[in-house]
Amino acid sequence: MMPRRWCKPTTAFAALVMILAIFSLYGFYMQEHYLGVSSAGRVEIHVLCAGSLSKIVSELAEAFRAEHPYVEIRISAHGSLECARLVKAGARCDLILVSDYKVIEDELAESYAPRSMKRYCEWWAVFARNEIVLALAPGNPAGLNEKNWYWKLADPNQVKKWGRANPDSDPCGYRTLIVFNICDAYYPEHRDEFPGYPEMGIIKTLYLSNPSNVFVAAKEFDLMVALQTGQIDAGWTYLSLAEQFGLPYIRLPGNVSLGVPYSEFNEWYSRFTITTESGRTYRGSSISYAASIPTTAENSYWATVFLRFILTKGASIMERNSQPPVYPPILMGDTASTPPQIREVCMEG
Repeated sequence: MMPRRWCKPTTAFAALVMILAIFSLYGFYMQEHYLGVSSAGRVEIHVLCAGSLSKIVSELAEAFRAEHPYVEIRISAHGSLECARLVKAGARCDLILVSDYKVIEDELAESYAPRSMKRYCEWWAVFARNEIVLALAPGNPAGLNEKNWYWKLADPNQVKKWGRANPDSDPCGYRTLIVFNICDAYYPEHRDEFPGYPEMGIIKTLYLSNPSNVFVAAKEFDLMVALQTGQIDAGWTYLSLAEQFGLPYIRLPGNVSLGVPYSEFNEWYSRFTITTESGRTYRGSSISYAASIPTTAENSYWATVFLRFILTKGASIMERNSQPPVYPPILMGDTASTPPQIREVCMEG
């Protein structure tokens, strides 16, 4: 039995811990109150996001504002690669959300911020999935289906115009071309299911030959507008966008769509690459969206609070918009440098 003389220090230590915890919570409250109310009565978070996340991030911001009415969230949507370039160019960004985690890993986690010993991003959280589909204009005027799109798209007499995103500004663009490469391996092995597949393959007929009936958009969101207004008959995009815009679409086999995150599918996807006109080479992988708070952020505190909201309460908003959330989110990069409020709701990848 422990001598009685040790009881008092133990009790005193416990009391000290309790007091420190109370002061810590009070400090957190005061920090939130102080940072939440500027001289103008508001605080701003500047968010750069992928075009495919525009609607979702707007809804997330609205839901967050319901809890924190003094926080103004400024959203600017671009192709994910363009988002990374804007961060490097000095644009204000407190939170970045991209459609491919590799954009953060390759573009921002490998480059140092000016006059700093820190990289632009040191960690990132994978928070959502998606898949590539062929979205169709209302009414499907070209009569496309899963057994004819691969030859009809190459014929201007069948399809007046179809679209894809620019692979040098948007991950949907290079993912579409990777899907073409996968199709050329997968479809010929399943000719009974997909008759009439071009002998030379679609990477040649739909990309390398530079067909006259293709429209290359700066980002996938622009394709949706072109589809809705009937400017194009079909466009390669994400399932979430096709659903959000209420457009018909053709789903691809899981072996092709980049939509299955399991290891055996990722091993298969990774066999395929594409080199764009700029000379960049991209390798296939399942579609994984990611978020990070750049080290150059001007309001990292509220960016952290908003990101935690996205990773937790925001999951239902993503599901409602056909964007499958990753739960728990997967933390990557220098995880030790991640804010504890983020780290505690993620698992390390």
